[in-house]
Amino acid sequence: MKTILAPRQRAEGMVNVLAIIAAVVVVVLFVLLPYLAKSRHKGGRINCVNNVKQMGLAFRIWAGDNNNKYPMQISTNSGGTMELVADGTVYPHFNVMSNELSTPKILRCPEDRLRAAVYYFDSGVRDTNISFFIGLEADETLPQMWLAGDRNLTANNQDVKPGLFTFKANKILGWSAQLHKHNGNLGLADGSAQQITNTRLQTFATNALHTYFEATTNASFRLAIP
Repeated sequence: MKTILAPRQRAEGMVNVLAIIAAVVVVVLFVLLPYLAKSRHKGGRINCVNNVKQMGLAFRIWAGDNNNKYPMQISTNSGGTMELVADGTVYPHFNVMSNELSTPKILRCPEDRLRAAVYYFDSGVRDTNISFFIGLEADETLPQMWLAGDRNLTANNQDVKPGLFTFKANKILGWSAQLHKHNGNLGLADGSAQQITNTRLQTFATNALHTYFEATTNASFRLAIP
């Protein structure tokens, strides 16, 4: 004989089924969320290093039209930014390359919550729209020199402040946790871009310093931090 459940029994059974389904969903989410977060973070880093690559390409194209020199090496009278280097601002160096960059959107890291993206140069680009520093001594003839990279640098375990930063041999550089959890992206003067771990960053800094010293006898190089 088929058992017919009373409405109350059917309702209680439905509640029990929904409770089981909800519990299963919670468990699945608990297991999957760390993987989803890790995947999103990895995707953000990939997009970020691609932005640095595009910036490197823009620099190279601009240099190709300007005697193989970057904006920081050419006077403002000739369309460069040489006279603007000393104040440590970043946006002028990108503004003069607006044609090569196409859109200032790439100047913001997708994981940088403290920077607002701008999609058109006509809207007015400022350092508050930029996630990447500029290597002021970058030179095509010195491929190991720093050209651009994530702004969340540390020196001797202290956050590097916006403005003009001078790197010397007595400073130990690293990445803060702010953007990529103690990892970062670095573009070199040859136009290449790489994802650099915290421990490898100092090696890249030392190599750049040695390269610059051998070419110029200067024992430091400068970065403009937004």
